[in-house]
Amino acid sequence: SKTKPKQQQKRTTAAMTSALLLCLLPLAHSFSTSNVSHGKCKLANQVYNRPPSSLSAANKWDMLIDEDDDEDLQFNGLPVTRDMKYNMFNIKRQRENFENIKSVAGKDLTNDVYARDPETSVFWFAAKVARVSDISLEKAMARQWPMIEEHACRLRPAELYPQWGSLQLWVAPGDSELDVAYSKPELQFVQMFRDVDGASEVRNMEVGFAGELYEGEEEGFRTTRADDGKAVEPEILSNKDRRQPTEKELEEMMEVLNSQVEANNGDQ
Repeated sequence: SKTKPKQQQKRTTAAMTSALLLCLLPLAHSFSTSNVSHGKCKLANQVYNRPPSSLSAANKWDMLIDEDDDEDLQFNGLPVTRDMKYNMFNIKRQRENFENIKSVAGKDLTNDVYARDPETSVFWFAAKVARVSDISLEKAMARQWPMIEEHACRLRPAELYPQWGSLQLWVAPGDSELDVAYSKPELQFVQMFRDVDGASEVRNMEVGFAGELYEGEEEGFRTTRADDGKAVEPEILSNKDRRQPTEKELEEMMEVLNSQVEANNGDQ
């Protein structure tokens, strides 16, 4: 019947939610319940496993662009191809490309993107990118660089806009936010570069971009890394004899969990 797929989807979502909760439950018991408010963990950042719906995303993009126009942020001077200018038409097309590529290839051809002011050790989660199999990650990043960099500056104007034009962009495996929050030592960010041979020959339909968007007063997901992209903090393990997460780290991990659950619920 028509209701079976929906019931199956709900069971799958419930199973995924339970699995995620089990991963963090041992850690959560080490802290007080002061971080839980109105049935939801206190928000310290926001991470998306997939782009928001087209309608909600369009509204948020409009708000983001309008707010930045009010702040007189200027993004003029650097040459940008017409199809990578930061406007709603291009943003919507590249987001749809991202969704289409991921729906076929899964997360293997996607990457999380972090933006960094080169004068600091803070890496801000800014976007996700995707590419078809015969396009390298380096070319996919270089082709969409103007859009990604401007989005990061609009997202974090106080921290990143002063470095527009010289901002660093780093990548991690797709949907690896929890591993980043846990400071997994094997997860090393890789720096990308604006100019890559052959990037201009990549068609815009062969790559995709889904920018991070905040809800309300969210502070944004960020991590501290060394200049080689490796985690600065020691790995967080659930074993009682190993290092336990600080309260701030637990808040960040629980927010990643919240966003994953919300993304799963949004697909129902």
